[in-house]
Amino acid sequence: MWDISKRLYPPNSIDAGDLHGALCAFAAREMLDYACHGPRMHSDVWICGFGVTLWLMGDTDGAGKVWSRACDEALSGKVKYSSTGNFQAGLLLWFASVWSKNEDWREEANALFDKLLKRRQSVMGASFSILLAKYLRREIDLSQVQASYNDAPLQSQKHGEMESLFYAGVQAYDEGKVDETRRLWAQVKDKPKQTLQFEHYLLEHEKKKLSK
Repeated sequence: MWDISKRLYPPNSIDAGDLHGALCAFAAREMLDYACHGPRMHSDVWICGFGVTLWLMGDTDGAGKVWSRACDEALSGKVKYSSTGNFQAGLLLWFASVWSKNEDWREEANALFDKLLKRRQSVMGASFSILLAKYLRREIDLSQVQASYNDAPLQSQKHGEMESLFYAGVQAYDEGKVDETRRLWAQVKDKPKQTLQFEHYLLEHEKKKLSK
């Protein structure tokens, strides 16, 4: 199974423009996770990526529903492992709520943030996602998010800068400042290599629409 999972790397299909292939790869990786680890080690990464691919295919409602379901599972404790401390689905659903003007989705994302931010002890890997969630809720400003990765290794700085600019653009869009969204997103130059940083794909997809 491990050899199969190494070959099924969905971003490769997205990069090649094969979105249907990416959907199949995300679905297969999700099933492999269950087969290999069971619900005890269920991760949110593949289901979040499935939603991203649906968004890229134009099914924004389907993507939002996928991320909404992932938020529900995180809230109920069904997701046991997450490289972002279970914040990923909420961050993506917040983006969808802004773009689709869906207040129900925002409330769902906010409910997840409320629960996660009240944890007494932060989960490993969640520190940056915590800052992004607080930024979207307007509890901190962008400079505080960006200061968190100033001393990090170069690749981590690039990843942090991309995500902070993406969500800053989302917030600006939410405030009706479309030109500010364009300005912020124009600062993202480097394409991530072999990464599951889903926000990059959403940024590039929506940036093309905003430029028209």
